[in-house]
Amino acid sequence: MSGLIEARESRKIHEPFLLAALGIALTFGFGFAIVLIEAIGHRAVLGAWWLPLVQAHGHAQLFGWLGLFVLGMALYFLPRLVSTQLQSAERAPRALGLLVAGIILRGIAQPALGLVESASDYAMLARAAWLVSAILEIAGALVIASMLIQTHHTVKALPPQAPGYPVLPLALIALPSFALALVFNLLGTLDAFLNQRAAISGAWDSAIITVMLYGAAIPMAFVFSVRNLPLFLRLALPPRELLRPLAAIYAFGLLLRVAPFAPIGASIGILLTSAVILVFVWQLDLIRRQPPWIVSRAPNSRPDLDYLRKPTRPNYPDAGEYGRFELLIYSAYAWLVFATLLDLARAASNLLALDWNLPADAARHALTIGFISLMIFGMAARLAPGFSGKTRLAHPRLVAATFFLGNLAAFFRVAPLFFSGSDFAALLLAPSGAFGWLAVAGLAYNLVRTFRLETRAGGIQR
Repeated sequence: MSGLIEARESRKIHEPFLLAALGIALTFGFGFAIVLIEAIGHRAVLGAWWLPLVQAHGHAQLFGWLGLFVLGMALYFLPRLVSTQLQSAERAPRALGLLVAGIILRGIAQPALGLVESASDYAMLARAAWLVSAILEIAGALVIASMLIQTHHTVKALPPQAPGYPVLPLALIALPSFALALVFNLLGTLDAFLNQRAAISGAWDSAIITVMLYGAAIPMAFVFSVRNLPLFLRLALPPRELLRPLAAIYAFGLLLRVAPFAPIGASIGILLTSAVILVFVWQLDLIRRQPPWIVSRAPNSRPDLDYLRKPTRPNYPDAGEYGRFELLIYSAYAWLVFATLLDLARAASNLLALDWNLPADAARHALTIGFISLMIFGMAARLAPGFSGKTRLAHPRLVAATFFLGNLAAFFRVAPLFFSGSDFAALLLAPSGAFGWLAVAGLAYNLVRTFRLETRAGGIQR
């Protein structure tokens, strides 16, 4: 009986996390982004309110939009990857409530500090609320950790041929990195609270962003990619024997990037992690250098029986019921390669003492808006319906609009950084926030309608 309860609790565990991620993205994430970008585009006076609002926006994007989405998908996917089921799944709503409460409280309290006198009672209350928000998020993460630790105790040792064996080290980088980022957030918030500041110091802020982007987001994206993209895009399987060594090199490079070593150590860490990312993308074979994995699995095909098979799109196993989700995946990885090349160039310029004057934020926004958001859009369109027991999206054609809007948001946010200061750059920058918000709104509408579809014996009906 307890096993049946666990299975029922975990069947649609991802849905509340995904909906919460979308809600936060539309308000404190991309919603705040519209205000910030319009202020830059119209050359508004950037007063004391600016940095608190920037950090609240960034926190919502990292821990709300990215973090909740990754947690929701991971809680469903990872236990199945190691042939078990999530334990204590009934705790998930409690964890989600704590995390969402913390993110919302941060999104309200920190911007308020930029609008009131630093020594006023309102400022003291806002600082206290901000500190409480960080504690709430740690509490939510502890609940998630308790579920995953219990689940881990049910996992038998994976043999090398098990599906989850080659990618498990990547998950073991991503999940602790998410927890470490929350710890850094608490320490940075406590430091700001004790020193009566309205913003986290640059060192703490940089560490949080690095750990979330390079420690949590990219490794978890690789986990989902290795296990799903060969199936969904009919690609060749990445070499299994290469993935674990790559994960070890990546983990060492990440340590160098985050640990307080000399600048040369951080630059070496950037070189290592960037090299691993490029090797991984090459081995993922999105450009189809090798025949798809299915060729070797079907040596005795029967062309005379093709009329019995469901017709599919060329090179894909679906008939379009998930929209053009592959465009989102391809463009996401294009942005990842672009961001990685920028990182490599910056690291090389630091090591060689060259003054290449590359924009510091270009790689970061190429990652957050380009790679991460587009990857979320694509994976949500293809994976979330199946996780919820559906066989299609409610509105497959809407995926193409999400692709165009998401890429426009990324382009108009990144391109102006290379010639900042000009009126033309400000003109390009202005619409990026609105494009991003519309892309998220389209995904939210599509997923909500998809989750409401009812499964029937003869298919899916409205």
